[in-house]
Amino acid sequence: MAEVSIAGRPAYRLYQWLWTGLDWLLPPRCGGCGKLGTRWCASCQAETAIIFPPICDRCGRPQSFEGICSRCKDYPPNYSILRSWAYFSGPLRNSIHRLKYKRDIALGDVLARPLITLLQNTGWCMDMIVPVPISLTRKAARGYNQAALLARPIALGVGLKYHPKGIMKTRETRSQVGLTLEERRVNVHGAFKSDPRVVAGKRILVVDDVITSGATLNACAQALRNEGAVEVYCLTLARAL
Repeated sequence: MAEVSIAGRPAYRLYQWLWTGLDWLLPPRCGGCGKLGTRWCASCQAETAIIFPPICDRCGRPQSFEGICSRCKDYPPNYSILRSWAYFSGPLRNSIHRLKYKRDIALGDVLARPLITLLQNTGWCMDMIVPVPISLTRKAARGYNQAALLARPIALGVGLKYHPKGIMKTRETRSQVGLTLEERRVNVHGAFKSDPRVVAGKRILVVDDVITSGATLNACAQALRNEGAVEVYCLTLARAL
């Protein structure tokens, strides 16, 4: 896992010390392969398919040339820039499934580290970080929002304000799995809202675990812009193939 500079970030150091203490009490298993003693092992890191350029300047989708992809030209997204760390495959896919469905919440800390490094290299100017919300029904069943488990340590790591309710989900939506691109857009259209007292005039980073079509992040960005956000950036741990 990429090293993160935490100099000058006491809150982030404390956050990591707490997880390290829990690791001593309850030895962890690697989220990618199940190896005992670490939350993310060197072998799984080596097998992770990290995304490198050339990518689309807007949505970050890998392509064979520099510049903006045809999809972003035809349907300009509501966000300014989106970036993802790696492909949703292999050990990283296993880890995200454990984080999301197996209540392995300690993975939120370790999986946020490469995102902090990625973010530090973007040069983006931001005021706050918000997670993509999940519905109340799913949160009640799961007990937590996996995007928030990534967004909070990122905010601590880069020294930005974290606002867990910067975006709120206003209605239940179907699972996006199996839907076409247009069906995904329709499914999440108008499903999010934001509070202008929180976001108006702000430059905001939206964090999620995985991007597939980008419909959800685009809808979240629209909700923020509707209430006066001046800039919206998006960051995800993984991108579906």
